[in-house]
Amino acid sequence: MRFTPRSLNPLALPAGLGLLALLTACGGSGSSSPVGVVAPPTGTANVLITDAPSDSWSTLQVQVTKVTLVHQEDHTKEEVAFSGNATINLVDMDSIGELLAAAQIPVGNYDLVRVSINTDPTTMSIIPEGSSMPVPASQIHVVGNGVIPVAMSPVLSVTSGGSNAVQVDFDLDHPLFINQTPTGDVVLNFQLKFRPNPSALHLIQLHRNVGTITSLGTPANAFLMHTVYGRDLTLNTDLNTKFYDVDNRPFSVGSFAGLAAADAVMVASRLQDDGSLYAVRVWYCTAANAANLPIAVWSPEGHVVSVNTTANSLLVDNADGHPRTIDIDPDTIFTFQQSVTIGTGQSYLADVSHGFKVTVDVKDPLAKPMHASAVNIERAVDSGYIDTSTTATSLTYGQAYLNNFRHYAYGPAFSWWDYAQPSSASTDVNAFVAALTGAGTTRVMGTSSLAWDAGTSSWDANTAVLLPVALPVATIVQNYDATAGTMQISYTDPITASAVTKTIDLTAAAGGGQTLVLKIARQSGVITSGLDDPSSWAADLTTGSTRVWVTVVPKADGSLAAYSVVVLE
Repeated sequence: MRFTPRSLNPLALPAGLGLLALLTACGGSGSSSPVGVVAPPTGTANVLITDAPSDSWSTLQVQVTKVTLVHQEDHTKEEVAFSGNATINLVDMDSIGELLAAAQIPVGNYDLVRVSINTDPTTMSIIPEGSSMPVPASQIHVVGNGVIPVAMSPVLSVTSGGSNAVQVDFDLDHPLFINQTPTGDVVLNFQLKFRPNPSALHLIQLHRNVGTITSLGTPANAFLMHTVYGRDLTLNTDLNTKFYDVDNRPFSVGSFAGLAAADAVMVASRLQDDGSLYAVRVWYCTAANAANLPIAVWSPEGHVVSVNTTANSLLVDNADGHPRTIDIDPDTIFTFQQSVTIGTGQSYLADVSHGFKVTVDVKDPLAKPMHASAVNIERAVDSGYIDTSTTATSLTYGQAYLNNFRHYAYGPAFSWWDYAQPSSASTDVNAFVAALTGAGTTRVMGTSSLAWDAGTSSWDANTAVLLPVALPVATIVQNYDATAGTMQISYTDPITASAVTKTIDLTAAAGGGQTLVLKIARQSGVITSGLDDPSSWAADLTTGSTRVWVTVVPKADGSLAAYSVVVLE
């Protein structure tokens, strides 16, 4: 089983919540203007939510209530892109966009987005992986008021009839996002970050939309659906769209002609580069048979839990977090992101790994086990320790003593950056190797997205993100010096069992980002937590502090920049 960096959370617990993407394109509905007032020209903002992979939580469910875009020239003016109560299990959204709405936004420049989350713990569901018991609401604590501002760079320029895109991620990999105390209390400190756009909108994988068909044929070969989030979406189809009539079991092949208004429908779709929506697969039935939709019997998307090349099977999570066995047959077709052919047959199962996000077409959803007719790899990833044997020609994940090295050539568009600073992405492979060398004895953690290389029939590394590394529990041995921006900590090296003293820089986090300090206190059985203002660091980061968990970003010069500090009082 592949080791992932989430097991190095500052409180020795993994985190994985996910990411929020906002994308603007063409089409949709928006606000109205008073009678007699000419409405300004508008563009359309398609609001989506996605998530990062997590092998630590089977459910991380939150409720998004509002998304607004703030005008660059006047931060007192904002436009509502989404308003409602969208309850979403973020774990199920790994790199798959959940399309919430398509809203008309006035033409102009926007440099800030505000995302509002319902902070009432009773609206949340947090279930650890391997457990069926959610964390009680009384043990869920949220830092802040649930309104999270995120600066956008470059600025979003909405044009009339144009296609624009901006992505903002729920930053669940952030060491402060989700922490669990020894008593079982969970502290949520919502962190969001700006994320660069893909080269084209069609590269974004969208999650299924569920709802009701409201009309057909406008434009031709398109249908309008009303989603469970209360929004209207227009889906275009063509001869390559696959239709499934699920009124009866076993399901049968359907057609566009089989669709009817008021039908229950589930759609796997994709954004086109012009901002329109294209339906890749459509499941439909009468409203009375809505329970037959695959979402009720089998989730088309899931994480690969394990691969068995002897039994020729995959263990894949479904929407409720419970894995199912999928048998791979000699005629099973493997693809990457729909458009890249990997191959047909059981031998290609060896190219699938734990943590991949897949879409599975099954021959019979009621069969046990189910047999795959097709497996589409939506997201291929690797993560964990980056070995010092990495060179300018090969990126190596794994650890020598586990004999689990995985080697990847660099893709033609390879880029790398320090965690949470994608805007500083570099294509300089030599600089990447130098950063690894500069880390010295501090282990380097990373995560990479992979792309299938048809020429070599293997995976290439498209990206490499250097992640904050959690140092062992430490004590402060030299007070924080506001002038120098540093403090010293001491901890026991888990390998050598010897004491280690390190100087930690709290002002020079990767990309110039500001270190975050979170204080967690328990008094008379009551948990309190909150971010510590830098003006209080000199008083709070002292040798009197009991325990600290520090995550650091290794720098090319060998120094350690603090990404976060958790103080438990």
